[in-house]
Amino acid sequence: MQFKITKRQLMMKLGRRTVIGLKSTEEMNKKFGEILLSGLEELQNEDFKKFKFFLSNDCLMMRVHNLDRIDLATCMKKQLPCPSFMNKFIEILKKMNLNETAKKYKEQKEEVLKKLKKENEKKPTKRKNQAQTRKPSDGKNSVNPQLTKKDSLKLNDESKKNCGAKRTKATTEEKPESKKRKLSEVSHQKTEPETGREDGPQTMPVVMKVLKVKEIFEYETKEKTKTMFHATVANEHEFIRVKVLNIDVKEYFNQKNVIEISEGFWKSGFLEVNKSSKVIDLGANREMEVPQNIIRKASQTPKIQSLLKLKNKKERIYVDGVYEINKKTETDKCTIFVVKDNTGTIKVVTFGKWAKIKCDERDKLRLTCFELCVWDVKDEIQLKSVTHSYVKVIKAKK
Repeated sequence: MQFKITKRQLMMKLGRRTVIGLKSTEEMNKKFGEILLSGLEELQNEDFKKFKFFLSNDCLMMRVHNLDRIDLATCMKKQLPCPSFMNKFIEILKKMNLNETAKKYKEQKEEVLKKLKKENEKKPTKRKNQAQTRKPSDGKNSVNPQLTKKDSLKLNDESKKNCGAKRTKATTEEKPESKKRKLSEVSHQKTEPETGREDGPQTMPVVMKVLKVKEIFEYETKEKTKTMFHATVANEHEFIRVKVLNIDVKEYFNQKNVIEISEGFWKSGFLEVNKSSKVIDLGANREMEVPQNIIRKASQTPKIQSLLKLKNKKERIYVDGVYEINKKTETDKCTIFVVKDNTGTIKVVTFGKWAKIKCDERDKLRLTCFELCVWDVKDEIQLKSVTHSYVKVIKAKK
């Protein structure tokens, strides 16, 4: 898992006015990771224990006592954004009175930053000599040599104003298209697994802020009826959809609460919290600022038009969102809804208890964990309810 940060966030963290490209950010993350591991390996065993104590004591990372040097370096890189993990390493060294070691690694950090800055400065924008490229025309655009100096200056000023007006108009005309492009990209991103994690056990704990918690509901398995609820959590870098299959930890999932989740299971973009998972309340004193763009993405409904474009995707995609009912058809085995938004329509097929919900046309369905799939008979893309799906009806205003 590798967190992504924007250039602006990076600059705020660095406290510098230099602009570093995305490739440079990746290079910096790599170099700082190598320096961090080198520094941890240099620590004696007792100093290494002290380092882990200070790290957990700051409430930045929990359950680090059993980690070796390599695992701790990996965990710090994943939990803290670049270059925060490097800054924290140097800060703790100073707390441990290892000032010479802290100075050494601070110099190494500065060396990397200088090198990256130089590399970015080596790539200036190539500009052609305007005097060479400007060619005289039929006399329409060239300055009349018989004009006085004042007249020539007036013409130049007027031409500059016209150029400025044209640029403003072009920028204004491009804005709607760029907005549409951005919206489609966001919608597409929301429907895919948020962080591209592979399915499997959670190897590193995550510290997150609770954004949304949905109602507890019952779902059917082959063995028996069970209970669960859905939640959305986030930090400074991403949001995660959580399936809480162990309702004993419900007390920790309060809105705006900061918690640590460990020993969960990643599956199709969700983090599943089961009986063997651990959830820790980090207390009221622990604060976490989640950027507004991440909060918006977490609650955004993907556009139907963007869902239809995902027809040929091989991986499983699960959708959360609110859609208006356009048509409802009940059968013996299921209920088929045709839902709509301002970009198109799509079928939603519900089974079991969700096929029996009471709703009418013009009501809205709040869908959670609905699988995007293709019906082979008609080669038609649709959303269908699965084991952990949840539906809430929002009645239309009369």
